[in-house]
Amino acid sequence: MADIAPPRLQALVSHRVLLYTVTSTVAVSATIANALHNHSNFYSVTVYLSKSGGSVLVLANFGFLISLVCGRLMQHIFFGALRSVEVERLYDRMWFFVTESLLAFTIFRDEFDIPFAVMFGFLLFVKSFHWLMADRIEWMNQMPYPGPPTLFHIRVNGLFLILWMTNVVMFSVAVESVLNSGVGAIVLFASEYAILMASASNSMAKYFLSAYEFRRAASRGGDNAPPWENKSMWVFYVDLATDFLKLITYLVFFAVVITFYGVPLNVIRDVYVTARSFITRLRDLMRYRTATRNMDERYPNATQEEMSAMSDRTCIICREEMVLSDPAQPAEGSAQNAAPTTEEGPNTTPKKLPCGHIFHFHCLRSWLERQQSCPTW
Repeated sequence: MADIAPPRLQALVSHRVLLYTVTSTVAVSATIANALHNHSNFYSVTVYLSKSGGSVLVLANFGFLISLVCGRLMQHIFFGALRSVEVERLYDRMWFFVTESLLAFTIFRDEFDIPFAVMFGFLLFVKSFHWLMADRIEWMNQMPYPGPPTLFHIRVNGLFLILWMTNVVMFSVAVESVLNSGVGAIVLFASEYAILMASASNSMAKYFLSAYEFRRAASRGGDNAPPWENKSMWVFYVDLATDFLKLITYLVFFAVVITFYGVPLNVIRDVYVTARSFITRLRDLMRYRTATRNMDERYPNATQEEMSAMSDRTCIICREEMVLSDPAQPAEGSAQNAAPTTEEGPNTTPKKLPCGHIFHFHCLRSWLERQQSCPTW
């Protein structure tokens, strides 16, 4: 019975979607036909459809249907089937964005009209694919070697180009409208598309880092390739730059809105969260630079006596045994017995912290990228 339920459920949902599509199409066709029957020219028909409450409701419902069809088509082209976690995150983000936007609408309540609602719907549509692209690239980052197939790369790059051009065009239109007509509700969309440009750049920068990591692994043994130790720092820099761009955008938007409309309560939260994230990352970067400066000299190599005194030689960061390389080994066996260097693989030299704890060099460095304290604390 459990095996029969999912196909029946899918069939029921499919029938409901079909019924909704047919009903919406019939309703909008009847509305337009009635307007054409009662009015003689195109202008009169347009005015009637835009002023009649019932007509506006029917047209809005049909526009929602068109957006669903376009969204499903783009999903099929650029993503295929969505993972359950992607669907869940998408719904959560959409709900959060809509509820947060209600506060912004109170600022521009006198300018809220049909074009404003259409632009907001289109913004939500574009944002959804930014979120999906970020989730898909995050999934790529977690994939083992050799990474995703070629179709994945074609889809991601194609979607990025479409989203980037959309962001640039909509941002340019919004800025031009502000310059020509003065500050209005359109400034909200200018700031949102500026944020989307930063988010899209962040996703693609992480995509290129992951793609480079796979190519690097291909030239270093494939599955047995040593990890790319500097990747986490590059990701850190990308996130830091993104937070900076978002903070500048929010501050400009905040200054414009507070000048013409008063204190925007919803923007205060965005400015605070983004500023806190940027300052935290910047502080972590400074601490990391201080903690990792001259690591080879600051943290001495563990001695044979110190290693022998340890009851457990497992590095608690990577959970692998720490082995002290023997400098007295003969040269002919060095290729097989010597500890790998930072050029051919991670530096596994045991390093001792001032507190007395011992860890692999590369493990300690990766830990200090996230926390500037002993891992055992």
